[in-house]
Amino acid sequence: MKDRIYKSVVLVSFLILLLVQLRLTYNSYVLRDRDYSLKEKTLINDEYGRSISDDKVFSGGGKIIDSVLSRNMPALKQTYLTNRTAFNKLSQRVSNTLLTELQRKSSMDSVFRSIVKRNVLDTNLQYLLTFQLIEVNFDINIGNITIFDSQTDTLFKPDQKTPYGVIIDGTLTDPNIQNRVTNLSVSGKLVYDYRITFNLFVDPPGRTLKVAYQMLPTFSLVALCIIIIVGINYYTYINWMRQKKETDVKSDFLNSIKHEFNTPITTILVASKSLDEEEVLNDRTRVKALIHIVERQARRLHSHINQMLEISEINNNINLEEIDLNYAVLTLVNDYKIKVHEPDSLTFDPNGSEILMMIDPFVFTTMLQNILDNSFKHNHSDIKMTVLFITEDKGGYILHIKDNGKGIEDTLKAKIFDKFFRADKDNTVPGLGLGLYYVRQCLDIHGWEISVRTELGKGTEFLVHMPRPV
Repeated sequence: MKDRIYKSVVLVSFLILLLVQLRLTYNSYVLRDRDYSLKEKTLINDEYGRSISDDKVFSGGGKIIDSVLSRNMPALKQTYLTNRTAFNKLSQRVSNTLLTELQRKSSMDSVFRSIVKRNVLDTNLQYLLTFQLIEVNFDINIGNITIFDSQTDTLFKPDQKTPYGVIIDGTLTDPNIQNRVTNLSVSGKLVYDYRITFNLFVDPPGRTLKVAYQMLPTFSLVALCIIIIVGINYYTYINWMRQKKETDVKSDFLNSIKHEFNTPITTILVASKSLDEEEVLNDRTRVKALIHIVERQARRLHSHINQMLEISEINNNINLEEIDLNYAVLTLVNDYKIKVHEPDSLTFDPNGSEILMMIDPFVFTTMLQNILDNSFKHNHSDIKMTVLFITEDKGGYILHIKDNGKGIEDTLKAKIFDKFFRADKDNTVPGLGLGLYYVRQCLDIHGWEISVRTELGKGTEFLVHMPRPV
């Protein structure tokens, strides 16, 4: 539960930090994008204003607007006052005529190129001129009346429009607030007043990529910070998990050693107390039995202490000898059979030929004895059976140690060779969780490998893989 909470807290914290970093980076990009070529935009705005100071939209645009509107103003007023449906239809026709004429007779290209050349600007600059609104005023008491609004217009096709109006001229494909140079509303006076609104956008091609390139150092630093944060979080989490695992292992070990040491110590104390009784001292048979108990428990303590110290000595004074593998296994099996009582059994089927291997007798004995201890100690079958045999493969030889015990869960197979790990938490089963850890140490000394085949309820088979001597 704590592990899940820790993971959740780390993940949420990281996501919040990541969102904050991305938000700050995006805001920096928006600011850089907005300020890109600000001087050029101001210059073009001023030059454009001077170029059409006595005109509208572009040179000659005022005459086109006045021509179309002047001949339609009386009709627009009449229909507005008498028939709104007719007024709407007439407004559409007038707007369509006006905008079509502006598109057809546009001189904006020459105006814009003149500005670029005159001010030595980037010749790759592109522009877009859009027409947004037409309003007329027949009566000061009525106010301005819209006869065209690009936002509600349905006459022009989508490819002729932008969110900022109908396209009059230009090739810029991405008009937006950042590259808008001019948004003008200019008034005129014919028979009646009118007002038009139009926009001019100017931008170099690939501006977005240019801004992003300028921000590349910022992006790199943000990415580096995120990688460092991820690394720190991951390293912290791995260390926490390692410490947690070590704590759990130590806790399990202390619980095991408490039981393994307390039992013989308590037995020795009870036996010692009994030996102090007069009645017991006068009975030589009871005294002898109690002495044997003390001796057995003392040996048990001695065995546990040696097992704990063995790990620090097992890598010292390695003495490899050329020994027949069949002989080494058979000798140990014959010695171990003394502990095996009928109907339990321990059998070894030697290989048909001599197998000479470089073996350290002490280390090999420690390894095999620990595996055999496990095969009987954790076997709760009515009749315990362990079988050893040797097979041959392309790479060398395999020593099989197979029992009919309860088996090992798949989730625990990878942990059974860990120091102090005990798959069986039952304190009635003696042990410190060091046996298979010693097995792994012995294998590493010889350069051998081990694999495990197991099935719950049917038993476990350890396979020690031994390469052929070079």
